[in-house]
Amino acid sequence: MKTVLNKQHEQPLVCVVDGDPAVRDGLTYLCQSSGHDVIAFATGAAFLRQLDQRLTTKCVICEAQLPDGSGVHIYQELCRRGYDAPFALLLSRPSGEQTALAQKLGIDFVWAKPITEHSALVAFLEAPA
Repeated sequence: MKTVLNKQHEQPLVCVVDGDPAVRDGLTYLCQSSGHDVIAFATGAAFLRQLDQRLTTKCVICEAQLPDGSGVHIYQELCRRGYDAPFALLLSRPSGEQTALAQKLGIDFVWAKPITEHSALVAFLEAPA
């Protein structure tokens, strides 16, 4: 799956952060098929490094359990840096405790994998930043 990086940053990008290549590629495809430019990352560190390069972000879709940390920590780091793009947290093994923590922190959406509600994904992508 080809990841699109808009070097001019004319159109904000959907950022997908997931350690599983199949999930990353599937989400990239779904977002691109809805007309969005996408950049995908296998780790939270790679995503945060790219943000340091002034990446223009429309929204972030991030796995809760990353190879190098957690999606919750990524969200908290974005907040610390002043980013306010909509954030969706993906849970491989959803629990009430994880969902409650995400809601308490202000995470916009919490989805269980696999994402079966394509209409919810499209609505998230179309929401104003």
